Amino acid sequence: MQQFDIVFLGTGSPLPSPDRCGAGHVLVAGDQHVLVDCGWGAARKILAAGVMPAAIDTAIFTHMHSDHITDFPDFIFLRWTSGARTPLRVYGPEGTGEMVEGFLHALRRDIGFRIAHHGDKLHPDGILVEVTEISATSRPTPFFDRGGLVLERFEVDHFPVVPALGYRARFDGRTAVLSGDTAFCEALLHAAEGADMLVCEALNTRLLEERIRALRAVGRDLQASLFQDIPSYHIDVADVARLAARAGVRQLVIDHLIPPVPNAGPELDRFISGMADHFAGPIRVARDTERIPVTGAAP
Repeated sequence: MQQFDIVFLGTGSPLPSPDRCGAGHVLVAGDQHVLVDCGWGAARKILAAGVMPAAIDTAIFTHMHSDHITDFPDFIFLRWTSGARTPLRVYGPEGTGEMVEGFLHALRRDIGFRIAHHGDKLHPDGILVEVTEISATSRPTPFFDRGGLVLERFEVDHFPVVPALGYRARFDGRTAVLSGDTAFCEALLHAAEGADMLVCEALNTRLLEERIRALRAVGRDLQASLFQDIPSYHIDVADVARLAARAGVRQLVIDHLIPPVPNAGPELDRFISGMADHFAGPIRVARDTERIPVTGAAP
């Protein structure tokens, strides 16, 4: 059986956390390494997670929220300075090209300085980025087929963020689905049917409401009102578990935790409390730098 892992770089959300960086993953499928999102701090976790940045030649983005994109400039420099010799292929929804162009424009002087300083030690193609914007589709639709890894995109419900994508990866007879940011939607349910692993964002509404009350108690009404908007476009832990059960998922891994909780202890236990009442399979809460294999059905 060939290696098929998901490396979790960042398992947090826009809310500050000492334990969890912004969204980021690396799909490792045989010799293919695909970056999925690159939010705040995620690029700095790549080496710590045992992945060489130069091994990543493809990046895909779910949507243009800051906690999914802001470490991309760090990543392209890490990739370049660790020996990349080919352009980075980037796929994502409408707006991905503008995002990449803006980051590269901001970095143009730095790129010139490093070429002047290091000369031909840095390959000129290693800092190039080739962008393909992919359309949103209601059903999983292939857009990448390389080295036995097939990637499919599907539209999720993160309104007013339109389009927002989830991804399904198929490799060596196994399937992994990454939800991106979404409320409960039929597209995610369909894409996850029979998946060996579902990686899904998760909101604990009860814990969030406690945070809202605490903010109001100290007069931080603006922050409290902003937090009240969060549930409209994220999926509650109970609904995550119900969706996984309906889809027949073999393993459920949750990340992009809202609100953020530590890697262990009573707050983490409270975050996932009750999920096992709806989903009987394995439930894991991912940690930054953790590598989780996508395992298939028992022979």
